[in-house]
Amino acid sequence: MRILIADADGTYRQTIVKYIEGLGHQAQEALSGRQVLDICRVKCPDLILLDKNIGSPTANETLKQIRQLGGVALWNPLVLLSASFTDDEIEEAMKAGVDDFLPKPLSLIRLKARLVAAQRHLDLKDQVFTVAHDLVVANRALEGRVTQDVMTGIANASSFDDSLERDWFKAKRAQSSLCLILLNLDYFQAFNQVYGAEAGDNAIKRVAEALKLSLPQSAFLARTTGETFAVLINNLSQDEVCQLAERLRQVVLALKIPHSRSGCSEFVTASFGVSLAGKEGVFTQPLDLREAADFALYQAKHAGRNRVNFELMADSFNKIST
Repeated sequence: MRILIADADGTYRQTIVKYIEGLGHQAQEALSGRQVLDICRVKCPDLILLDKNIGSPTANETLKQIRQLGGVALWNPLVLLSASFTDDEIEEAMKAGVDDFLPKPLSLIRLKARLVAAQRHLDLKDQVFTVAHDLVVANRALEGRVTQDVMTGIANASSFDDSLERDWFKAKRAQSSLCLILLNLDYFQAFNQVYGAEAGDNAIKRVAEALKLSLPQSAFLARTTGETFAVLINNLSQDEVCQLAERLRQVVLALKIPHSRSGCSEFVTASFGVSLAGKEGVFTQPLDLREAADFALYQAKHAGRNRVNFELMADSFNKIST
């Protein structure tokens, strides 16, 4: 421990310092309340032994100012030393923030007992801080699991639903476009039957990573179901979002993950459904954008897979009032 001894009596102070250092602790000395405060402002000691008659400022004022520093100064023990204490002095010192009283001259066994108690207090404080830190880390990890897909590390279905609604109304207010790309890996049930679930998981991870690296930073990528991914992106035209989807299709194919049971390629492929609201499309409800992309994806699957299909939101959808 780091222990501060504040006493104007140099001989007495040196006796305590020698004893404390003999027990393996680090000792500091102060001659006045002002020196005590200066030391505490830099780094508050683990234990402070303060003479009642230290002066400049008074012991009680020094105690108050130490506690007002906050941080560990709120935790660390403050012990007042004096040859005698009246009841009023004890009460005032308690109000000022003192933790304990030791009579002078100090009994070495009593001082040792006080040091043992302070060490126990310090150990308990460290345990509390460690637990608090671990809880913060655990809570952050839990928050990540709520919004992230555990397997791939990208956003999950719940996070996608929140982003779709948020980005929808944001784009509507700004009168900009909002594009949705849905992609589903082709013949993936057959892939798992041939290569096994572990290989299927690895394929999904590789596709997720490749998509993430190929998308602009403004895009939002999520895994919505087992082998289905969604991309939200703003301010693209129909041609631009279709070009992006085609580029992503080629990215998946370029991974060259073998698929002997695919009906459209020797490698794992993906079919894409694209929809757009704003600009060429209209704003209705967020779910309509999802349904349009679902329908476009269905058409891509029906047409032979491993392709991009676009569905423009039709004017026949009922618009919401502005």
